[in-house]
Amino acid sequence: IISLLLDSYIQDIHRQAAMAIEARVPDNEMRDYRTKVKLFSHWKGSDDTINAGKVALDVGMSFKLLGMNSNSAQVYREAINMWKRHDPPEGEERIAGFSPLIIDSLDEENLVTLVKLQTVLGQALGSVFTSNDSQKESTEAFKNALTILRVSPASAEVQDRTFIFPIYSGMFFLLKYGALCEPSEQVETELDLVAKFVRETEIHCDPVHYGRALAMQGETYHRLGRFEEAIESHMKLKEVYDVDKHSALVVSAYASDRCAQNFGCTANCYNRLGQIDRALKIADHIEFNIMPKMDPKNVHNSIVTLYPILWILKDNGMAKRSLSLFQKYVKGPFDEFFGEDGSTPFLPSFMPFEVLLNTFLYMEHDHDEFDENYIDWALDLKNMEIPLRTDMSIGNFARGPMSISAEACLRLSKL
Repeated sequence: IISLLLDSYIQDIHRQAAMAIEARVPDNEMRDYRTKVKLFSHWKGSDDTINAGKVALDVGMSFKLLGMNSNSAQVYREAINMWKRHDPPEGEERIAGFSPLIIDSLDEENLVTLVKLQTVLGQALGSVFTSNDSQKESTEAFKNALTILRVSPASAEVQDRTFIFPIYSGMFFLLKYGALCEPSEQVETELDLVAKFVRETEIHCDPVHYGRALAMQGETYHRLGRFEEAIESHMKLKEVYDVDKHSALVVSAYASDRCAQNFGCTANCYNRLGQIDRALKIADHIEFNIMPKMDPKNVHNSIVTLYPILWILKDNGMAKRSLSLFQKYVKGPFDEFFGEDGSTPFLPSFMPFEVLLNTFLYMEHDHDEFDENYIDWALDLKNMEIPLRTDMSIGNFARGPMSISAEACLRLSKL
């Protein structure tokens, strides 16, 4: 009894401290991230899952804007552990990492908050993707979110289900990296996931989520070589997506602008069909109408949006323009906001791309100087060691790092 009273007393102190911070700085927009971290700590200490969860979502977003996805993930874990710390009854197993009693007792607000935290945890770890452990934890986070929704009785009470849609997007991302199912099951799983996503978002009639679903469908058809169907999906996307109205909302829901990224994917479809003029027209649209409106700190979004057209430009006599776009929207911002210790799923392609394009331009007499360090880079075989899964995943968008490195080495050998 004394222990319970002491816990209650400590929780009340934290509650009062949290309320004092909110009273002192009532406007959330005026709170810096240090204040938000303190606020989260106090709400967590008070065992207020709703307020702690909401602040954690806000703090995580602040860290994300600073390029600190690992820190975001840690905050999300701490918030999720507020529900997870309760042990299940003897003889019962946890469900999605939680006691069955906790899952059954969730009210609508707790359910939505917990599922959102699981979803953004999956997104944060998916953006870092530095190891098999982060890949596994990202996969589990998305799967747990769906399991909680399926099992919790409160799920039937939820009217606005838009918070569910980013789970589909996250699972689609993991599917592309081979982390969701066996290779033999991937095509069937992917088509089923896409069909469900498009159907649910079309019923909801929200251009942000329906546009994302159509982008997912277009990307899937593109990867399966069904280019005409991919273009049809993109045409539907263009009818509902407006970069000025929807880009920030798509990023807020899905961590990057998946709708904008589909333009590059569609350019590649036209390229594969031999319709180069249409592919280059989309390349112009991406450069002049889309990229200037993207957040430069979201480097992953930038490289996915640009990657297909970088190769289309390079292969059609515009290698200098391709390299310039890469440096302006990808390499420059990455160095500025992330630095040497930064990470992004496309990072293994950065150096091979720069070596190839700079060597190509030097051989075409568009560059006056040649960086001799490229020879040392090519002779270090460690630079050629790219995990096959990573190479294939990046190659889904255009060319994989091993293909780029091979061409770079071939051109270097001819100098």
